[in-house]
Amino acid sequence: MALLLSFSRLIDRLNCSIGHFTRWLVLGSVLLSALSATLRYMLDWGSNAMIEGQWFMFGLIFLFYAPLTLQERGHVRVDILYNRLSPRAQVLVEMLGALLFLLPVSLLIVINAWDYFLIAFHQNEASVNPGGLIWWPMKLAIPLGFGLLALQGVAELIKGAAALTGHLPLPQATNGAH
Repeated sequence: MALLLSFSRLIDRLNCSIGHFTRWLVLGSVLLSALSATLRYMLDWGSNAMIEGQWFMFGLIFLFYAPLTLQERGHVRVDILYNRLSPRAQVLVEMLGALLFLLPVSLLIVINAWDYFLIAFHQNEASVNPGGLIWWPMKLAIPLGFGLLALQGVAELIKGAAALTGHLPLPQATNGAH
């Protein structure tokens, strides 16, 4: 179990580092959006690259912050039955959810998005808009982001198994605060 916990801590550190870097994209997106609006309304000048850059940053924020959100148990939980479960039962529900939904869906998206990226890369896919950006780098972010999410799912499974076997303390019960 110690080796598995070391592996889960490595995944946690990786996704934490990527998540903290991703926070800067929020600032970049806001600044780019403000600059784009300012140039458009004050100078009557627009840029498709700036608009697409905003879209890309939003996508990157979503894709690369989701694993850290999972790690921090920040995803929305709305099930009123879940909130009434003991911490041990909540861990079991989280593990079943990861095994039955998170991992299969994430891996399916990774596999399909990889092909989607390869097609875009080989065609050097770019925006049809004048002055737009190349798109294949953003399409690469899709399998990478979901791959990181799947890895975090594995880390959460390891930590859940460790908690159920007494190698880690059980997490505090979620009471709907998320």
